[in-house]
Amino acid sequence: MDKREVIITSAMNLFGQKGFEGTSVREIAALADVNLAMINYYFGSKEKLFESVVEYKSSYLKNVFEELINNKILSQIEKLDVVIDSYITRMFQNPQFHHLLHRELSLERRPQMKEAISEILLRNFVALKAIIKNGIDSGEFVPVDIELTIATLIGTINHLLLSGIMCRKILQKNKDFNPYQSRKLKERISQHLKKLLRSHLLKNGKSQK
Repeated sequence: MDKREVIITSAMNLFGQKGFEGTSVREIAALADVNLAMINYYFGSKEKLFESVVEYKSSYLKNVFEELINNKILSQIEKLDVVIDSYITRMFQNPQFHHLLHRELSLERRPQMKEAISEILLRNFVALKAIIKNGIDSGEFVPVDIELTIATLIGTINHLLLSGIMCRKILQKNKDFNPYQSRKLKERISQHLKKLLRSHLLKNGKSQK
């Protein structure tokens, strides 16, 4: 891992724990064991460092989705199965950072950073949109509103996992239930969304492969 990546991973951990405002560049430098000049050299500002963290986090899914688009073996619905599992896994791996990310997107402060973050995240939706469109064009999927289908998929995951207390109330769990450590919940969300998309996209809700 090179110094730039060490800085990004250190920043991701601190941002997730303390929030954007609560994290100083000096703290990031200390955790990464680098000087302030190196952070300034690579990123220029805390805002640009945060954008690089988002880019780093989203690059994994971006690579997964791009490989899926070019995959000639899987059907389009099987590709969406991979999308669902990949997205859920990333949410469960680092929930604090995802909470921070969506909090920043909801605030009116730092409009330039918010715009940059949204553009980074939308790159993954372009690949997801292509998979659904390919399914419609090939006849595997029935015609649907692609954008709202994506919003339904991502929105369901976010609504459950962006707030631990809301998740517990929706699922009627006690206060000791930690959704981010529940393998059963992870599997439950995955299976629900796969069934939902099959019902929504496939003729008679069944795979054409």
